[in-house]
Amino acid sequence: MKLLYIMLDEFFAVAEFLEGNYSVADDKIIINSNVFYKLLDKNLYIKRKEKLDFYRSMNLIICNSNGYTSVIYDKETKKAKRKIIFNYGLYKTLKKLSDINFY
Repeated sequence: MKLLYIMLDEFFAVAEFLEGNYSVADDKIIINSNVFYKLLDKNLYIKRKEKLDFYRSMNLIICNSNGYTSVIYDKETKKAKRKIIFNYGLYKTLKKLSDINFY
C-alpha cells in the first residue's frame, strides 16, 4: 500500500505543477510528452515505464490504445500531434478525497 501513496503524492505534485504552468480545459491539461516525462523522472523510486503504466491503468492520463499519448489536432498548424492528456478532473476528485480527515 505504501507505493500507492507515494505514487498518488507524486501525481498530486505533478498536477499542481501543471495547473500553475498550463491551461486547464474540460478538466484536462494537454502537454508535450517530454515535459511530462521530465516530471516523472524527478523521483526514480520505480522506472518511468512502470509509472506510465500505472497512470494509464488508473486513468490518470487519457491515452489511445497503442501508447501513452493521444492524437490532438492543432488548429493553428492544421496537423495532428501526439500529446499527453493529463486527467485534471480525476486529480480534483482524488485531492478532495485525500483532504478528508477521518478521526
